[in-house]
Amino acid sequence: MAEAKKPFYISFTHDRIPQQVDHSRSSPGPTGRSANLAGYTSIKSKARLTIAWDDGSTGADGRVPIFARSVNIYFWLTDFLIAISSNFAAHSCAYQATHRHEQEAHIYDPIRIFHSFRDILIRRINVIAVPTREVPLRVASSQIESRQEEVERQIIHAISLTRRELLRDLQQARVRHDNAASYRLVYNQCTDAQWVSGR
Repeated sequence: MAEAKKPFYISFTHDRIPQQVDHSRSSPGPTGRSANLAGYTSIKSKARLTIAWDDGSTGADGRVPIFARSVNIYFWLTDFLIAISSNFAAHSCAYQATHRHEQEAHIYDPIRIFHSFRDILIRRINVIAVPTREVPLRVASSQIESRQEEVERQIIHAISLTRRELLRDLQQARVRHDNAASYRLVYNQCTDAQWVSGR
């Protein structure tokens, strides 16, 4: 596992796996999407950046040592929601098969994909030269803000690029799991009569 260099702190966390299922609608997915008639799962990906800048005393050359005390980057998966058609009785074969698919394909697999991006982000931010207390950047007082912004732009770019790629991979995984071949595997877990009756 890659480690972030100082002063970076990287956190990738996800919500707890939902124990409750929304079982209130016959068609739980977005309107007009037949792929989500039996079940639908939604999650959200978020990111946040905080930087604490500091500086030291002005030197004899008139320059100010500036450095980042901390650069904290947080990624998380949140707002998990699993919905299963109310046409399926709770604990019926159709309900259980749909629930297994929603959990594995749309909760556990996204979590695996999500955490794989931690090392990708760390590799990107570790090549960014961020001044530290031990190795500050000495600048003219008039340049403090612009030099800080220059560093911040590089960090924000790394975060934005990583998040775009993460969202792309999550969407590609959803398409892969919601194709005809995948649904066939789910459907084959129950009889035609069990799917029709929902019992």
